[in-house]
Amino acid sequence: MRLIIAFLLLSVSLGSAQNLGEQIKSVVEGYIEQQKAVGVSVAVANGDETLFAGGFGLANRDEKIAAKKETIYRIGSITKQFTAAGILLLEKAGKLKLDDRLDKHVPEFPTEKKITLRHLLNHTSGIKSFTSLPSYGLLMGVEVTHEDILNRFRDLLLEFEPGSKYRYSNSGYYLLGIVIENVSGMNYDEFLQQRIFGPLKMTSSGYEKADQPMPNQAKGYRSWLGGTWPAKPQHMSQPFSAGALISSVEDMIRWQRALVDGKLFPKTYFARMTTRGKLNSGKAINYGLGIQVRAWGGRKVFHHGGGISGFRSELLYQPRGDYTVVVLANTGQTDAGKIARSIAEMLSEPKGEE
Repeated sequence: MRLIIAFLLLSVSLGSAQNLGEQIKSVVEGYIEQQKAVGVSVAVANGDETLFAGGFGLANRDEKIAAKKETIYRIGSITKQFTAAGILLLEKAGKLKLDDRLDKHVPEFPTEKKITLRHLLNHTSGIKSFTSLPSYGLLMGVEVTHEDILNRFRDLLLEFEPGSKYRYSNSGYYLLGIVIENVSGMNYDEFLQQRIFGPLKMTSSGYEKADQPMPNQAKGYRSWLGGTWPAKPQHMSQPFSAGALISSVEDMIRWQRALVDGKLFPKTYFARMTTRGKLNSGKAINYGLGIQVRAWGGRKVFHHGGGISGFRSELLYQPRGDYTVVVLANTGQTDAGKIARSIAEMLSEPKGEE
């Protein structure tokens, strides 16, 4: 009797997974048919169980290489989660505090204003984002040093008093990468490899290096004038700790589970990352420490998206039901966030309260 029940449960599980796969396929292939995507990889998990992982379209159109669950993509601003986690690891080791002034750890960025690491983490520093400057689009394919990037925004006036407003700033997360290097004594990519990717066995993740491409790495594209073309070149020294990482959907699931299960640091740290920051006025914002906190369809969602030359990404976690959705695409015009939200709506109604 137990064997019969187990077989029936397995059959239901396999049937549900197959149905979910067909639903995901119908959504993603619509983007491919409309030339809004060349290749897309998706993974969905419920707790530690992967419900779906696969790819659609092409990872490399010229060489006719199919997109798979193993395909590696640029993840853009999802990089910020790893940068924030790196800062928290250094805090846990007693090397810094989130309310330390920025110039304590980055003396090459002096300021009369009291800008703290916390301000950088939740985008309330007032520092203008260097990616919004004309120089970024014009020079994004050029290899640069930290000094080159700092010179672009170091002397600009703050856009507002630190802590008084929320405004997304890639400059803030670039500076946090320098903090990690100055405090740890390691390069940013070495720090992540030793403290995060290695311990968590994220073998498909890392800092993109032009001279060391990883196997299974996708080529980036852009949709333009009714066609699809290779993306503009971008050197990863420019986005640095604000967006230079690459990964696969399976590694992204592994990352989210590590945060939830306390494999990287105690679970209380993930709770801190997903607690909405507050302005000086006490008003809460929809950003914690490297993670956006929102309510979609009446349910709390922790997520972050990414957009970088030729790629779009989304990592979404719904605590109620313990669902994770990852969408990685190799076309700049693919709405990875919309795809992820569509997939989240497909998932069965979870039991219990958030």
